[in-house]
Amino acid sequence: MLLVAAIALAAAAVVGAAGAMGLKAQEQSAAQHSAAQTLTLYSVAEQEQYVNNADDRTRADGNNPFGNYKDVTPVANRSGNGPFPGDEALFSFNLYADSGLKHRAGSAIFTCQYNFNKNAYCDASFRLNNGSTLVAAGSFNFNATKFTLTVTGSYGKLQNKKGFVNETPSQNHSQKLSFTFA
Repeated sequence: MLLVAAIALAAAAVVGAAGAMGLKAQEQSAAQHSAAQTLTLYSVAEQEQYVNNADDRTRADGNNPFGNYKDVTPVANRSGNGPFPGDEALFSFNLYADSGLKHRAGSAIFTCQYNFNKNAYCDASFRLNNGSTLVAAGSFNFNATKFTLTVTGSYGKLQNKKGFVNETPSQNHSQKLSFTFA
């Protein structure tokens, strides 16, 4: 009887140890899977084009397909400095792998449409030299010194990545782009 109990106790210990090792392996796998991947790049503005659409509003005053009546005054007040609702800005950037801006990593394009209070909704595309493209979008104020965009998709070597990119000022008139992928 004592021998049967000892064998049962030993078997339970082996099963428990195997289960604990399996649980530990599952925890490590989950931790590795949930660990976020990151990518850091630096951008420098190459070109900018501001599109002031005020002339389109004026041109439609007398030649408007909806008639030439005036119901209320426009909601947008055009006094002061822009950007104003309806204006657009296009930006192109060179991307670098290092803060010293020595190793070119690709290029980026931002297309921003402005709405009220100098807030913009921007679409961004980051084309990397390794063949990857990251697509991001988000809103921020024209005067913001830093902002976050949502990475909504990607293809190439970084295919199916989603997450966020945080932009903060960096040295040499550059911006640090910290990508975090879920």
